[in-house]
Amino acid sequence: MTLELAGRDGDVLAEELLSRHTTLRIGGPARWYCRVRTAEGLSRVLGAACDTGEPLALLGMGSNVLAADDGFPGWVVRLEGDFLRIAIEGERLTAGGGAALGGACAAAARAGLSGLEPIFGIPSSIGGAVRINAGAYGGEIFDVLESVRLVGRTGSRRESTAAQIPHGYRWTELCDTGEIVAEATLRLRPASREEIEQRTRVVAEKRRGALPVQPNAGSIFKNPRGDYAGRLIEACGLKGERRGDAEISIRHANVIVNRGRARSADVLALMRLMRDSVAEKFGVTLLPEVEFVGLKWD
Repeated sequence: MTLELAGRDGDVLAEELLSRHTTLRIGGPARWYCRVRTAEGLSRVLGAACDTGEPLALLGMGSNVLAADDGFPGWVVRLEGDFLRIAIEGERLTAGGGAALGGACAAAARAGLSGLEPIFGIPSSIGGAVRINAGAYGGEIFDVLESVRLVGRTGSRRESTAAQIPHGYRWTELCDTGEIVAEATLRLRPASREEIEQRTRVVAEKRRGALPVQPNAGSIFKNPRGDYAGRLIEACGLKGERRGDAEISIRHANVIVNRGRARSADVLALMRLMRDSVAEKFGVTLLPEVEFVGLKWD
């Protein structure tokens, strides 16, 4: 099936390499890569995926993702156009699901609104951040999330308050329902520019010192309750371990970097090594934080 979208609604590319769109720079071709710019365009892509029975994945900013070397045999969607809008009214910031979290943080700071500083610097879209309840340094997006507009995989639409969405550490019900965040409204609080800038600088310095500069997908595993995945992996002596061009970062043990031509198979091999080593030494089972496109975790 070939789907054509009007220019305003988006475009569809065949056999587009996902490595061009992921921060880990890994991933084979998607059968259909869809840059969707309007609600109508999204509706048509969802309808096509439903009609063909082919799988659908939402890519966001391409961070926190491990895509298969063989690619994805269905529809990969990236929200652009209308879904990039950010607007502020009073103490509320409303952003499209495709808007960059960093852009929302910057807009809030310019407006003298605080609450997003802890998650400043996370390379995520607003929709992706809401979907997994992204967080860092003592804060998470559900701390300030007020409501969302959602689109189901069959095109159904609904609005929900944050309180109505079950959520926890790096998880929300949306991970299970597969619903797409079309728009999110955040309730922030007024603060001085100086206060916001100071908090943002502190977070930026922590992040700059913690993460490697090579291509990566951020944290590979979720932190187990009461501990840190990076501490456990480092205690197993795994920093610097390599499989192919994939390496457990010497800077942060819970990050895998791409040293050049790493493949998803290399990353999975390191992930299994990390999981099995921690389980053997500490009796703790690590759960992936990275999301899989065209792959299954075992």
